[in-house]
Amino acid sequence: MIYGFDTSNENAALGSLLVFGIYRSRDVRRFKVSVDMWSIIERAAKSSAKRAEDLTDFIEKLKPKLMCGTVSPRYMKTDLDATTMYVDNSTGEIWSKADDGKRQFWTRLLEEADDQAVLETLYKKTSLIIALVRDRLEREKPIEMQLYKDDEEDGEEV
Repeated sequence: MIYGFDTSNENAALGSLLVFGIYRSRDVRRFKVSVDMWSIIERAAKSSAKRAEDLTDFIEKLKPKLMCGTVSPRYMKTDLDATTMYVDNSTGEIWSKADDGKRQFWTRLLEEADDQAVLETLYKKTSLIIALVRDRLEREKPIEMQLYKDDEEDGEEV
């Protein structure tokens, strides 16, 4: 498990993190969930990786295709131990952890990464990248739904 993705391939995990962060930061009014959404995302990731010179160029090319103005820091988290909420699998209860308030950005990752190796993985193994992103989204969905439900019960606006 690297960056919350079920893989031992560092390049695939980093590529998945970039796609995940941009996807989650998209303008949901302009890029809505649809039947062919994942095929659009897969094509966008592949074409952006093919034409990118480095990972920052990949990000700049993918963002407009997914209707993302800027990547939100909450989706840039690489240290999942900093997550503020988690589910106790034995009881199903949701627990919160103290958040140190430190926001994370991809600066260190982008500087240290082997850009060409990650871009090659993004281009040649795009379906793996998309599968890793979708897997993480599916694993996070029950937690988000519970948080949404709890906020509604507390009368908070979601």
